[in-house]
Amino acid sequence: MIKAKNKQEALPLIPSAKISQEFSESIIKEIELFHRAVLREIKQAFSGTAYAMDANVASDSRIRLNKLRMDWNSRFNELAKSSVGKMIEKVKKNSTVTINMSLRTISKEFEIDTSFSDQRLQDVIIASTQEAANLIKLIPEKYLAEVQGAVMRSITSGQGMKDLVPFLTKKYQGDIKWARHVALDQTRKAYTSINRVRLNKAGVESFIWRHTGGSAHPRKDHIALSGKEFRYDDPPIIDNRSGEKGFPSQLPFCRCLEIPVFSFLKSESK
Repeated sequence: MIKAKNKQEALPLIPSAKISQEFSESIIKEIELFHRAVLREIKQAFSGTAYAMDANVASDSRIRLNKLRMDWNSRFNELAKSSVGKMIEKVKKNSTVTINMSLRTISKEFEIDTSFSDQRLQDVIIASTQEAANLIKLIPEKYLAEVQGAVMRSITSGQGMKDLVPFLTKKYQGDIKWARHVALDQTRKAYTSINRVRLNKAGVESFIWRHTGGSAHPRKDHIALSGKEFRYDDPPIIDNRSGEKGFPSQLPFCRCLEIPVFSFLKSESK
């Protein structure tokens, strides 16, 4: 009598799209208000100016943008704290639901104990929170630095608001698109990171990589990994150029999925 391992695949672990949508909406709402405030201040700086090279415009716009920087850095810091905190809590609940649904495709008796909170899980939650929050906090600083440069160029060229309005519109549209991508990316990262801790705690040792497609520029490295099984303690190379090892969703905007693989001991006679 010997014992051999019997492996079974569970359902793919897919995060709720609603969580990333709600997360992005909170960021976009603030970006919209921020954009209006910037546009309003820039228009006031240029209003009534007869000459594009007027030094008063440069000075006034700089003062106005610095004031915006102070006010909106504080607002985006608060937004980062509140919106990311809500996102993480929803992801934790979503992780519980989807893991248990995945497990029950193998056995109705399987269920992950999500009440535990060891140091590893806390570290993952803290890291996920900080990464997402830092991206939000940087929005006004990055935005205003680019606007400041555009203002100076518009004064030098003599085009003033004629150049600035289309620039600000394009900048705003780009930031809205960026917010949606980042919200989706950070939600996926938090979800998969929390899942791995819980699955490892449950004794799951390996997973199957699934490339989902749908990207305009799919990673060839990830296409090659699709359908293959890997151990959690020995993940595959996810970027052949850098040699980085890791998991689905680890690289920016990766939408690949994990399929947990469960191993059972069974008796075999010879």
